[in-house]
Amino acid sequence: MPTFAALSRLVPLTLLVAAACGPTEPGGTGATTSAGDTPGTSSETSGDPAESTSTSTGDVTTSDVTTGEPTTGPAVTSTTDTTSTTDPTDTTSTTSTTEATSTTGDPDVPLQCPEAIDQAILACVADLQSDPELAAGNFLLDLLFMCSDAEPVADDYDAHCANAPDDPICALEYPQFVEDVLPACITRAQTILFADVCLLPGSYDELLFAPAVVLMDRRLVTDAAELDATEQEQFLRASAEIGVASATVEEALGATDEGAVEQLTVLDVGTDRVLVLYSARYAGVRHGRMFFWQTFTIAGAVEADVFTRCGVEQTIEGRPCEDALACGDEHTCFDVLVGEGGVVLAPGTCVSEAAIPGDGAACSAHADCEPSIGLLCLDRLEGEGDGTCRPGWMRRSFAGPAGDSQLVEDGTLLLPILASGIATVPTGAYLDLQIVQDQANSLAVHLVNPGGTSTTVTVSEGPVIDLQLFEVGVPTDESAGGTWHLAVEDLGGAASGVVTRLALTLDTRFD
Repeated sequence: MPTFAALSRLVPLTLLVAAACGPTEPGGTGATTSAGDTPGTSSETSGDPAESTSTSTGDVTTSDVTTGEPTTGPAVTSTTDTTSTTDPTDTTSTTSTTEATSTTGDPDVPLQCPEAIDQAILACVADLQSDPELAAGNFLLDLLFMCSDAEPVADDYDAHCANAPDDPICALEYPQFVEDVLPACITRAQTILFADVCLLPGSYDELLFAPAVVLMDRRLVTDAAELDATEQEQFLRASAEIGVASATVEEALGATDEGAVEQLTVLDVGTDRVLVLYSARYAGVRHGRMFFWQTFTIAGAVEADVFTRCGVEQTIEGRPCEDALACGDEHTCFDVLVGEGGVVLAPGTCVSEAAIPGDGAACSAHADCEPSIGLLCLDRLEGEGDGTCRPGWMRRSFAGPAGDSQLVEDGTLLLPILASGIATVPTGAYLDLQIVQDQANSLAVHLVNPGGTSTTVTVSEGPVIDLQLFEVGVPTDESAGGTWHLAVEDLGGAASGVVTRLALTLDTRFD
């Protein structure tokens, strides 16, 4: 089986990257096109799939994937209508219709991408995965790019039309088939490829707590000057993809509810790839697009707070585990949280024990540590002051109890946070917390580590406490893994309200 890494495109390929990843009711604009003008080989500098060079600041070709729920996202001008009649996460689903205007047939008859081409793309990917001569460093999305390129698909198209010459797609010029019909096959193939290996969770709110996803940076961008040239273009493409085509970053920011976009940067510790997500609320609903770092290749999409497509796979490193069998021969299942009677309270993490050059070096920013080899600058979340390069899995974010927790009048509310899959002692702790009271009342907030040591977070008289990645000075010689607690003490004796948000991010090291 030839490897298509060196093939050049005969005609432009509009790649429809729309695999569902998580819940199957996106409730948004659905899948949209992401074009790639180079074969899908990995970047030598970042390990990311090949950069997409499509232009999305003008007209954008999009597809509206229907899953039985009406779309609720921003309006999108659609030139291609792809309708899936089954659950998009069902790997047995092959029925999909892509509408295109035939130059020779009935323009009212929708054209269908044949299932045989789906199967040919999947077979090609399987062959490449088993090809010992394929260059190292290609990821699943790279292989999909290679196998769905116009040139390798041409033979499959010819074979189909030789067997079914009356199929309306056979009356098309091949470039029109590639542009208008092939994306449906790519979509279905991608859905199958990523169905069981998608790194991304079901919803936006779960992202930082997903296995193998590590927070690098989170900021609210309100001005174009806060973004570099590549980031500005990423945001413009993200805006256009969700249906808000804008000529400038200022215009795109103005189209959001808050006049701002959240830029969330994370590391996939399994493949050492950096992912950048731009998301904002439009008419009260969150939408966004995730890119591989410093490229325009889309790795995921958020529609109505839900991840609706996936272009990044989960591997062994960073995978949750309860025993060594889940991690294979080259990884260790580390830091499983076990309770009384041997009951597993929280899983550990599959980690490699191989040494990484640069581990332990001083740093002031993530770039000093080369995230592409798995190291982040820990101990300083914002990169200020002296940090230390350590494996990315040694930072993890953990969620508090789901739902709002009622404050205790004239008492203390204790909320558990289970921390596992990290190194032995903390070097930094950062709290995300929101408490909303019905009236002004004095509260004292403490963070209690698994050993019972309490650190005061804040004392507040106001009705609202809102902390975003607030650094808490916890002991650095006591255990990081275990059950932490947030303690909210009613000093004023008139507590009436709830804890609406709670998460803890820990930087750790071996003692």
